Amino acid sequence: MEQQKGMNKLLLIVVLLLICIGVLAVYSSSIDFARFKGFSTEKYLILHIRKVIPAIIITLIIARFVDYGHYKYLSRIGFFVFFALCIAGVVKGYITGVDTKGANRWILGIQPSEFLKMCLVMWLAARLSEAGNNIKTLTCSILQPGIPYLLMAFVLVLQPNYSMLIMVSFITVSMLLTAGANIKYIARVVLVSIPIGLATLLSVPHTRKRILGFFNEEGDNMQREMAMQCLGKGGFTGAGFGQSTQGFLPEAHKDAIYSAVGGDFGFPGAFIILMLYAILISQGIKVARNSPTRFGKYLAFGLTLVIFSNVAVHVCVCIGLFPVTGQPLPFISYGGTNMISSAAAVGILLNISRPQSGKYIKEPFVTNPNYSHIN
Repeated sequence: MEQQKGMNKLLLIVVLLLICIGVLAVYSSSIDFARFKGFSTEKYLILHIRKVIPAIIITLIIARFVDYGHYKYLSRIGFFVFFALCIAGVVKGYITGVDTKGANRWILGIQPSEFLKMCLVMWLAARLSEAGNNIKTLTCSILQPGIPYLLMAFVLVLQPNYSMLIMVSFITVSMLLTAGANIKYIARVVLVSIPIGLATLLSVPHTRKRILGFFNEEGDNMQREMAMQCLGKGGFTGAGFGQSTQGFLPEAHKDAIYSAVGGDFGFPGAFIILMLYAILISQGIKVARNSPTRFGKYLAFGLTLVIFSNVAVHVCVCIGLFPVTGQPLPFISYGGTNMISSAAAVGILLNISRPQSGKYIKEPFVTNPNYSHIN
């Protein structure tokens, strides 16, 4: 384990660069859409900046003033608060009959499932760090982590938000394996869950259309084709600022912004974004490796996976490797909830990287020092 010298400044710089690129990308990709809606061309740029400024402030405050040890004891409270907000959003949608693109995910102007996902990671990190030598038992490997996971899965199915459910499942299994949980128990649960998950996805009309469209059969294929055309329009040098989305790809500043960046700024723009995310993920893993506590390791690893999964799904949808789903690109896509939750996640990572943080965390003694694959 490397000796920490201070807060991870490279991680902070990369995130600030991504936010700056996001401001430019939102403006570039929203010009034509704003005109279509009858707004000024700067409409979405101004709204985006209003979200960016508090996100940066939140990152810095959490990084400097909120010791990550608090999350070990507050994770359950936060989880149930956002779980209740998710349920309230679903109930509101059923009562009013109003949803957003077939889903009931919003309440009080936010999408609480984004914050619920972070609280799940905190809860899992707390339980796994407290398992000690019992990590390979059925209770510590499956039953205790399974409670918050099943609660979140339940609310995501109600919304519905199957893409986030898949990402949460990936994050949960990865954290369990990293902590040294019993692989046999995990494998059995995964093998049972896969056919149930596939049957559920194919039983929902709009999800089935997207899956069939992905395989070029009967289904909804248009959004994916438009995103790929927009990305291809840029070629190597790019079509120019605000040019690639003209006339098609509606709301490109949200769920297809990577295609818009590639279309406007070509291969260099698309490549730079991927490299910045690669640095961000590598620094997140570094923070996890260098943390002196198991809770810090698992929390940093889980939060890094939260950002990675969003990036992977968004980019893969834009290049045609995944069926269409509405997942934003962290720090770049237009939207407040993901921006704030991603900023909070990075703030926690920065705090974990500070040597003076987490000193008061008490964990069970582990006889085997190789308790984590992150080391």
